[in-house]
Amino acid sequence: MGTRSVAIDIGATVRVADVELANGADPRDGATLHSYAQRPVPPGVIRDGVIEEPAALASVIRQAVSIAKPSSKRVIVGLGHPSVVVREIDVPAQNMDKVRESLALNAQDQLPMAPEDAVLDFYPTSEYQAQAGLTLRGLLVASSRELVREIVSVLDTAGVRVTGIDHAALGLWRGGCRGAFMEHTIAFVDVGASRTLLTVSQMGVPTLIRVLPQSSSDANRAIANALKGQTADVEALKREYGMDLNTSGNARTVAEAAAHALMPLVEAIRNTLVYVSSSNPGSGVDRIVLTGGGAYVRGFGQALSSATRLPVSIGDPLASMRIGRKVDRGALQGREAELATVIGLAMGGQK
Repeated sequence: MGTRSVAIDIGATVRVADVELANGADPRDGATLHSYAQRPVPPGVIRDGVIEEPAALASVIRQAVSIAKPSSKRVIVGLGHPSVVVREIDVPAQNMDKVRESLALNAQDQLPMAPEDAVLDFYPTSEYQAQAGLTLRGLLVASSRELVREIVSVLDTAGVRVTGIDHAALGLWRGGCRGAFMEHTIAFVDVGASRTLLTVSQMGVPTLIRVLPQSSSDANRAIANALKGQTADVEALKREYGMDLNTSGNARTVAEAAAHALMPLVEAIRNTLVYVSSSNPGSGVDRIVLTGGGAYVRGFGQALSSATRLPVSIGDPLASMRIGRKVDRGALQGREAELATVIGLAMGGQK
């Protein structure tokens, strides 16, 4: 049996996944999704990434865990808050325990907070010989201790124990960067209801992470305003008509509202990829892999492809996975892309 772990991704929806890695050269291929559950977070419980009602969020997490019935209540949780700092830094090469012990000293100039107020981690991406000696290059991940304490406290109230904290964007990369994608520069973009994660992977190595404040719920609010109080399933309308302006009547109203709301996100993604290309001449992004609920908004992928002049495809994290007996595969059909981040977090294994 391979490593088995449980992950929780918290956003506008709480998602719980129990994943067992395989035993091959890449244990992610042939991994098994043993259980999965999700529960929506009521409006106002989390606002602009801040947990306003910890007890209510703990209740939602407890419900999701109860439905999933995972093999363990020891969990990895993903952080995707915009305040979490991700920087590429170089540090002296040594074993990872010592690298992490010395991060506060080596990374203090990169932090917008005092090192003692931060929880720091380091993800190595390459090694090279510098004038000062063998050096590691990698991604510094820094979060405020207050944010981490708050998340851990909520999960403790929900009856689960946090054994690892990972950046949600690294989970997105880990779950998606497999097979042929390991040989190219890929932008993994997860458009959720509360934020958008963007991870650029070059030859299988994550080199840039961004958390964008724009999200698919921007379109929901715009559509609701455009319909001026009409009773409607805004989420269904967003998916059905999306940004497709080749419509008329109410459908046209919906599409115009959605397009106006989502174009700032398209531009933010485009600008990030332009920065990648300008910083790495000759090594621009080859393809965009789109996940999250926003991947299913009609016309969004086309708008993104047109703006970036890149091929865009919808990611399917379940494509090379086995599905356990406790998982209703039919219930996940048509929304597989929504599971990308939580599955990738679980594939990181227990920390």
